[in-house]
Amino acid sequence: MSHFTDHQLKLFTAAEGKTLKKVIIYFWVNRFNPDAQVDLIDNVELVFTDDTTLVITCNEESTGIDVIKDFNFEEEKAQLKQEFGDKIKMIPIDASTTKMWTDVIGETIEAFELSREDEQFLNDALIISFGLEKRSIGISQNDGLIIDYWEDI
Repeated sequence: MSHFTDHQLKLFTAAEGKTLKKVIIYFWVNRFNPDAQVDLIDNVELVFTDDTTLVITCNEESTGIDVIKDFNFEEEKAQLKQEFGDKIKMIPIDASTTKMWTDVIGETIEAFELSREDEQFLNDALIISFGLEKRSIGISQNDGLIIDYWEDI
């Protein structure tokens, strides 16, 4: 099991207290096999009202969650095109008006809740708490990021 770095934890802390303006989901689409196209969520970009962003993504091995401050979509798109032609694409979708996100647009992030192992925080999943509303983001090696509603039991 891997862990979030101190730098990544600081990015989470810096985003707490910010108000969510928009959510962009980046789908990674693999068309190598025309009979079995693979779509998975590669990145979730949280855009805040102060125009800063936080990007939650898969690490290189797809074994854990990574978090980055700046994501350059055009650069990523050009790199994929150069490496794979049109067989693999990254497609951004503004998910702000989807059922998953509409209730939290305009809300403030109260906390990022993370699992702990001793003194370290695991990067297998996280919960974004907007107070009463919460969203979980986990990871699947085959399916990329998994986004869901979270309810305290």
